[in-house]
Amino acid sequence: MTCAFDYPAYRAAFEARAVEPWLAFYAEDAQWVEYRHTDPPRAPSVMRGRAEIGAFMARVAALPLTIELSREVVGADRIAFACLVTMEDGKQIIEHAIADLRDGLISYHAEVEAYD
Repeated sequence: MTCAFDYPAYRAAFEARAVEPWLAFYAEDAQWVEYRHTDPPRAPSVMRGRAEIGAFMARVAALPLTIELSREVVGADRIAFACLVTMEDGKQIIEHAIADLRDGLISYHAEVEAYD
């Protein structure tokens, strides 16, 4: 069964860093994989399940930064977007993410990050 994914609501929750509504878009067994300079392809950061993903979101929500999503592509079973994170000191992180959807929820989220 495929359910529609509400990307505008997801974007609003993500950009606001509103943990509960943001986390509600992830399946119970979701995985979030991050590739960055400290977590290369041979050993990426992997969060498994809502508990780990929610703890990560809570840490992000507590930081003095802004998040802006753009360049989204939304399909029936996949979404992709760019994410610009601006730190309090002006430094930025650019991320490109792709996520698989299952029953209207994100089941797998992978992103590649580059830092100032």
